[in-house]
Amino acid sequence: MSFFKTENSNEYFNQAKWEQNNAEPPAAKKKAAGMLEKSTGVDNQFVLLQLGDGDKRIISTSEVVPKLAGSAEKPDINMLLDFEGFKIGSNEDVDKDSKATLQLQVGQEEKQGGLEKLFYCINGGLDLFNEIKGKKSDAKDFKKSTEQALGYKPIALPGGIGQLSLKVVKHEEPSWWQKVFSFAKSDPAKELFSMIGFPGITETAVNCVGGMLDSLFDKEPEILFQSQPVKLGFTQAAKEELGGGLSTNYVSCLNPGFWIMARKSDYDLIINSKPIYYSGYGILAPDGMSEIEAIKDNSNNPFSKITYAVIRARMKETDLKQGMI
Repeated sequence: MSFFKTENSNEYFNQAKWEQNNAEPPAAKKKAAGMLEKSTGVDNQFVLLQLGDGDKRIISTSEVVPKLAGSAEKPDINMLLDFEGFKIGSNEDVDKDSKATLQLQVGQEEKQGGLEKLFYCINGGLDLFNEIKGKKSDAKDFKKSTEQALGYKPIALPGGIGQLSLKVVKHEEPSWWQKVFSFAKSDPAKELFSMIGFPGITETAVNCVGGMLDSLFDKEPEILFQSQPVKLGFTQAAKEELGGGLSTNYVSCLNPGFWIMARKSDYDLIINSKPIYYSGYGILAPDGMSEIEAIKDNSNNPFSKITYAVIRARMKETDLKQGMI
């Protein structure tokens, strides 16, 4: 089974349509969900959510109103991503040998001039058990910017449209671990999250990288997240382009700020809550729960049970054609 290799990047998970199905009456919801599951064939598909403030703390992608215009002068987007945290749910079986391999892909949907569409691929090694503390790693242990992994170059998205996929698999530490992800062991601490990146490479090259990762496993690891890509608009112009001017054509959009990535099965728990985000710890907690109570990771916090990632996105409108010959 292929974990990291994308056989066909054109087979998207239509998250906006899936979100709207969740708002349908139970009978219609069940029928539409079955059709969508059959078409995607993914059991551990992740979903994306936007962290907001005020009364609406969690915003689904089909409800996001883009803050960036995507004007004719600056139709494109430059993006930087930071991992704020990776929260390991209490239901995950984690011991001292538990590791994970992560791959985040951000792909272009439009060509830049006559150039081929490019992908930005980030591979990470996660140490799920903190040997120094003698317990599961905390969400904040995985806080890291992707800038260095991508050579301090932003992710360029022509037309403000892109696709995003996330795959995380759990496994025991193989012999190649330190070599592949260059884990730094220092006294008294060991780095728990290391990344290598491939900025601006073709789909063929992405699949080659994914195939190499797949070949490193001697046995099937446990899938935490496995995804088909989600197509996203990051500007108002991109939303209108993807929607084709139809109010019935729902489009997934995201704004600069904080994103949550979680399993589909945990969508209702998150979307129906009004969580507080404690950025210093990279964790979510119910409204009214203190920071001290939240970091105890006990049963009073429903978010303790689920696995999720928090990513911070910084975006800037630009014209990628400037400077091109």
